[in-house]
Amino acid sequence: MKSPLSSPLRLAFVGALLFSGALGFAPSLLRAAEKQLYTCGMHPQIVRDKPGNCPICGMKLQPVRANTAGGAKASAPSGARKVKYYKSTMIPGQISQTPAKDTMGMDMVPVYEGEDASAESNIQIDAATTQRMNLKTALVGRGPVKRDFRTVGTVAYNEEGLRDITTKYEGWLEKLHVNATWTPVKAGDPLFDIYSPDLYNAQLNYLVATRSEGAAGGALTRAALARLRLFDLPEEFIAEVARTDEARRTYTFRAPADGVVIEKMAVAGQMMKAGEKIYRLADLSTVWVHAQIYEKDLPFVQEGQPAEVRTSYGQQRSFAGAVRLLLPQVEEQTRAATARLVLPNPDRYLRPGMFTDVRFTAQLAESAVLVPDMAVLRSGERNTVFIAKDGGSFEPRAVQLGARSEGNFYEVLSGLSEGDRVVTSGQFMLDSESQLREAIQKMLRNASAPDTAPAQPAPAASDHAHGAAPAAKPEPIASLPPPTGADGAAGLLQPLAFASADAAAALAADDLAAYQRQLPGLRSALAAYFAGYAHAAHGPLGQYPGGLPDANGLAEARRAFERFSTAVADLARENQLNHSAGLRIFECPMAPETGRARWLQRTAGTKNPFFGLGMPGCGDEIAAPADAGKPSAFALPPGHPPLDAATFTAFDALRREPAAPAEGACGSCGMSAAEMAAGEPCEHDKK
Repeated sequence: MKSPLSSPLRLAFVGALLFSGALGFAPSLLRAAEKQLYTCGMHPQIVRDKPGNCPICGMKLQPVRANTAGGAKASAPSGARKVKYYKSTMIPGQISQTPAKDTMGMDMVPVYEGEDASAESNIQIDAATTQRMNLKTALVGRGPVKRDFRTVGTVAYNEEGLRDITTKYEGWLEKLHVNATWTPVKAGDPLFDIYSPDLYNAQLNYLVATRSEGAAGGALTRAALARLRLFDLPEEFIAEVARTDEARRTYTFRAPADGVVIEKMAVAGQMMKAGEKIYRLADLSTVWVHAQIYEKDLPFVQEGQPAEVRTSYGQQRSFAGAVRLLLPQVEEQTRAATARLVLPNPDRYLRPGMFTDVRFTAQLAESAVLVPDMAVLRSGERNTVFIAKDGGSFEPRAVQLGARSEGNFYEVLSGLSEGDRVVTSGQFMLDSESQLREAIQKMLRNASAPDTAPAQPAPAASDHAHGAAPAAKPEPIASLPPPTGADGAAGLLQPLAFASADAAAALAADDLAAYQRQLPGLRSALAAYFAGYAHAAHGPLGQYPGGLPDANGLAEARRAFERFSTAVADLARENQLNHSAGLRIFECPMAPETGRARWLQRTAGTKNPFFGLGMPGCGDEIAAPADAGKPSAFALPPGHPPLDAATFTAFDALRREPAAPAEGACGSCGMSAAEMAAGEPCEHDKK
């Protein structure tokens, strides 16, 4: 029957119904936050205020330590309040000393002095437990930020000390005084004897000019002398020619400087043209060291920066050098740039081609807040430390780190101040407790705000199983038939589906003891499904009124579980739990009892419970239906009290948009032909 309310009015009325229902249980949840809570270690979303068993897996609920770190919030002082810091409302522990946005882009809210905004995430531990956990602390200090890093270096020739031996005249090498590479030579040592017709003719011209113009000399003498000097002949040789008045047939070429012959290009008797290289000399009194600087370290190296070079062979020696040049190119293969260092090498200890260890020290800041590396817990992009407060209280806090400094310290950009005491050992146990505490607080906050809580059905029978007070006299919605087919039973079916998946996982691992531990939870979920869904007894699970029996062996357990698992998997697929609840449905084409059976899994990858470890990969996953994800029957927020039949009827009628009249339907009120054939009165009949 068409509702007289418009869509906006219906939405407003739906919200009012949810809010009015939440007012009835919000105070009880808030009171529960102040007393002992119990949760399941396997399913932390299950939180109860009394002992009992988990409705999903059947395990005993464990107590959660009461949070008394912060106590009640202190009342704000009279007058103007002073902002202590700003905190993120989305990411616990992320704070700032100035107004800012958190990493999710949300504005941080102020925390005033006298308030304890971190009481929900603080952890209170007594002294004895602290000692047993071996918790160690250290103070956050201040100091310079120094970056020490090391890299590999290669010794090379000092290119400034290389020299090629050539002549400015052609001739024949008649004798080589240095006839092998790596021969050390001194300046003035003979290298080779050469016969050159050009050089011999130049000597004859000089002698003819001196004989004709006398000792005083003239224009011809000066021209001949200039030609000899252009051939780079030394003055001693020219004076010897003039004194003896005889031209020398060969000339002995001598080394112009000290060095080592690293290349020899000629042999005795070879004709050499003018400018052709005969030797190459290298001066090893100084050498270059090419240090490889990776991209991440380039900001910490600059020209003129001192460095220490250590040898890696023999007795280790250290050499002090400086960066002469930082090459602007980065090699594509090694992703490193080259820093050139110049080192003295008087005793020739450093040899070209050898590897060295190069160490750099860069000071990035003169004074900064430093935290020990051991105090930081890293999880992806988030870094967390635990601050130890007075009275055994520990507060998790997100920090932003800068560069790493010497002594295993990190620069703190935000989140800590000098003098804070941080935990350096045992903080992993604090982190697990903090995450559990945070999850519980989020659930309690969601329960007290139904307009923002995710629509997740919660079985009403689970509350009774753990001693919660039953609903008021009106008939609960769980006992009513589902509003549209089996969709209304999806919330009751979900705990049963998860319990079946856990039992299947135990059989897949050949763990009979684990399977036996799952049976109580499986029976409890099945009983809740039968109690909440009146038509369950007429379905495929009707043959299991008492659940699965205990088994004496894996074979017996698998025989009993095969048909039951197939029935639960088919119901989960019909209600699209493999999409909405994240479960996976698999099918085995070789099941021992039925030939083809199905089972549920929480994780990916085939793990066949009917064959176990003997054939775990037998089977294929059944994909979710194409229309998965479409809204199904409405669901109440977690912990919402049951609604009576009248309220549910009004709620269900208002939440649905009026459908377009189908063929053969009443065009005025929208009643379908099927409803009319069922005898339901039409709006016109009522009139």
